[in-house]
Amino acid sequence: MVLQPIAPQSAASAAPQTVTLTAETRYVLSEKSDFAAIKPGDYAGAAVEEGRGGWLKATDVYVYAEPLRGTGEGRFPDNGRLLVNGTVTNAQPTTPQSVNDGTLTLHYRGATLTPMGRGRAVCEGRAVPAPFASALSCSADAPIQVLPGTPVSTLTVGDRSLLRPGAIVSVAIAKGPGDRNIAPGVVIEKPTVEKPQSTP
Repeated sequence: MVLQPIAPQSAASAAPQTVTLTAETRYVLSEKSDFAAIKPGDYAGAAVEEGRGGWLKATDVYVYAEPLRGTGEGRFPDNGRLLVNGTVTNAQPTTPQSVNDGTLTLHYRGATLTPMGRGRAVCEGRAVPAPFASALSCSADAPIQVLPGTPVSTLTVGDRSLLRPGAIVSVAIAKGPGDRNIAPGVVIEKPTVEKPQSTP
């Protein structure tokens, strides 16, 4: 099955790829949302850019459905991006009227504290389940700036029936026997239904 990634590709990497779906492949439905829908207690994540002084700006925000709580908890690089996943402790709009922007604070557990100089350290890495966590494990709060226009999506558990011709997907790929591309997970973007325009 040929799958089209959500992320834009360069011309050099735009060739279709074939991946193998297995009984263990997990399917997730992605649906557009907005900043105003995020509330404390939600489990959420963000792809972020880090600026001078350690401030974080979101390029994408994801809100996970309850069955997906705990997915990828921590702060870690992934595919050239920096991801932070954790529990929402605050979602403060820029103004009382703002629905698309504000500051999102995520509380997360990480694997280790990394010294950054001048008395500053950052909790990094993926969280490890409590029984196996090392003495170096840590937790932290990450305030993340969400600007107007930043994509916000809700992620819910889906199934293979969501894979239809023309579906836009993002695929996690792992190498299997015979150098095959295996898909541990597939995120399917819910199509946007355009409202018909009324005639004057």
